[in-house]
Amino acid sequence: MKSAPQILIVREFDKFSSRLKEAGFEIINFPLIQTLPVENLSEFEEKLKVLEKYDGLFFTSPQAAEVFLQRKPKNSFRGKIYALGNRTKLLFENTNFEIVFRENANTAEEFINSFDQSEFTGKKFLFPRGDKSLRAIPELLKKVAEIDEIVVYRTIEKTVDETLIDKIRENLRRGEIDWICFFSPSGVESFVKTFGDFSPGEIKIAAIGATTAQKAAAKNLKVEFVSPKASAEAYAFGLIEYLKNEAEARA
Repeated sequence: MKSAPQILIVREFDKFSSRLKEAGFEIINFPLIQTLPVENLSEFEEKLKVLEKYDGLFFTSPQAAEVFLQRKPKNSFRGKIYALGNRTKLLFENTNFEIVFRENANTAEEFINSFDQSEFTGKKFLFPRGDKSLRAIPELLKKVAEIDEIVVYRTIEKTVDETLIDKIRENLRRGEIDWICFFSPSGVESFVKTFGDFSPGEIKIAAIGATTAQKAAAKNLKVEFVSPKASAEAYAFGLIEYLKNEAEARA
């Protein structure tokens, strides 16, 4: 009998994996996607030259924030930086920007709804985003504000060693993997594409947020745990607590 659940993490080894490993769980890291800045950022750089015409910028991912901060203009921007997610907010620490953040907002909808509509009405914003963005911000504000969207990074499938794929496929077939952890809808898509013929059986799914959980459920995966906050740290601690409680209930 296994002493601890075997957890497949669709992400490279990082603090999340380290937390689970320190807690005594057996983990396998299986990164399937990666993000890269778009090859031609000239259009974005042109917009950076006229930032003063925007009342604010929206960042819903740390990847977009990193692209911006690497190319931020020398002229001072006096508008607001609206940051969704703690990882995004942390990137703006030690900068002179006015950062607007909501600790309890885990989705774009929760973030926008945390403000009075007057915060955005009649204003113009820039939304640097990824090519896989669900575009929730412009959809939520389309009736009250003008949103300029621009793709600054793309999500691509990562080349994975075929030997590792074969090993995981065999583990799945034997029912040796108890949990799969996802961090994005793109990760779910790539996983299902890679193992399209596998039967999820009793494998339980953990997701970092509601959007990722919804994508997993749409693929007929059994979502058992959704992090209460869309941060890797909260995800790790929440899942560890859930697994420990689960083990105690079985004991």
